[in-house]
Amino acid sequence: MLLQFHACESCECTFKGIYMTDIDKKKIKLNKTNRFMLIIISALIILLLIAIQYVLQVKNNRDQAYRTAEVLIDQVKNIMETNEEKEQTLIDSLKEDYITRARAVSYIIDNNSWIENSVTELNRVAGLISVDEIHLFDTSGAIYSGTVPKYYGYSFDSGEQMAYFKPMLTDKDLTLCQDVTPNTAEGKSMMYAICWNDAGTRMIQVGIEPLRLLEELRSNEISEVIADMPSYDGIDIVVADRDTWKIVASTKGVQEDALLITTKVDIGNDRITRFNVVNNGKISYCSASGYEDYIIAIVQNREAINNNIPLSTGISFAYLLLAAVILYNVFRKLTAHILEEQRNANTDPMTDLYNRRAYETAFAEYQQTPPGERFIYVSMDLNGLKQTNDSKGHDEGDRLIHAAGKCMKQCFGNYGRIFRVGGDEFIALIFDDDVHIEQVKNDFERTTKEESIRSNLNVSVSCGYVRQNEFPDKSIGELAKIADERLYKAKEEYYKTHDRRQNPR
Repeated sequence: MLLQFHACESCECTFKGIYMTDIDKKKIKLNKTNRFMLIIISALIILLLIAIQYVLQVKNNRDQAYRTAEVLIDQVKNIMETNEEKEQTLIDSLKEDYITRARAVSYIIDNNSWIENSVTELNRVAGLISVDEIHLFDTSGAIYSGTVPKYYGYSFDSGEQMAYFKPMLTDKDLTLCQDVTPNTAEGKSMMYAICWNDAGTRMIQVGIEPLRLLEELRSNEISEVIADMPSYDGIDIVVADRDTWKIVASTKGVQEDALLITTKVDIGNDRITRFNVVNNGKISYCSASGYEDYIIAIVQNREAINNNIPLSTGISFAYLLLAAVILYNVFRKLTAHILEEQRNANTDPMTDLYNRRAYETAFAEYQQTPPGERFIYVSMDLNGLKQTNDSKGHDEGDRLIHAAGKCMKQCFGNYGRIFRVGGDEFIALIFDDDVHIEQVKNDFERTTKEESIRSNLNVSVSCGYVRQNEFPDKSIGELAKIADERLYKAKEEYYKTHDRRQNPR
């Protein structure tokens, strides 16, 4: 029996290719799913890594900001401490100098008593000694002469500034020099040095406006010191009064909104206190430490500190994306290689049909899951292969096998799977309706005849088939035995007919 099957549009199982088993299709579908899942998982991993990097970068930037704040606070403290030492050294040297000048005036007056009450002469002496004012005090501590007559009558009881010199009344060996202090009459910043004359009959006081010292003090004021410090993007150095928290200096100028420290936290001198502040709706890190009567605070805008994150995140994203693409391509090529190996492992190289290994796999599938009533099991055997091998050689026999396989694929390969399970043995596992069998038989006969003419070969296939709906309760193994029995009968019929044609009686 020669058999060929026609297509059935209502078939439950339609095969898009003759080279693919159900397991292969499942594997390909699984591989497609795996590729899709790989893309999704890779995207999630990239996002997770970017998120982790963002968190770590923010933490690293914050830690770096805190380290920078510690350095800046130490710098401010060192500058303030150095300036105080310089100021004190300058004041001490000036005091010694001014006391020496007071003694020089006293010596001049003692040796030129006629100038004691002369304003003109005393002014001349003041110019000679390079002082701004000369005041002569009696033993009770009252001014009785000097270069500024309007001060006559002032005494050590005339104000806080004058009261500083009261100890002179009880110790005539004492000399005093005031720090820069606003004088009693005008509030002008002056330094006054005083001593007794050798006879102990009067006190001589000189007053000097310490321009160099004042200039030095002005340049060393906290506001000047802070304003002159280097400016950093997003960082403000602020000094506030410890008691009032009022800002007295800032690198951005003394502004009420330079630092909004609304929470008056406890700030120690030997530690750095950290907290967040909000200025104009923007969050800033604040690191603060005390120094004498002040609070030194470093305010760092969080947005400015983290302005490097977009660039670093973008670079990391690009690298991760590139790595993901490379891995995906490697995975895709590896998958294609595995599929190709699987195909080669399941394919007969001579006919490009499935081999015995693929048949055993499919057989096991249908043992576990019955294929349904439209299933047809076909056993086929190539006629005349031995004779062709013996008479024409194995190359011609191989051509015959290849031609037969070609006809099988052309006729019913789209509706099932064809296996070459031996030298000239073939099996087809297909699906179709009974109504098409006659047409299939005719098509297959026509195809084999056309191939015989084209290839100059005698392409003849004996076949035995059985439909599942003939034996609904039979397993695929039982169907295979029935199909084999029918094949043997068809083979006998073929050789009987063939022998009669070659040896007619």
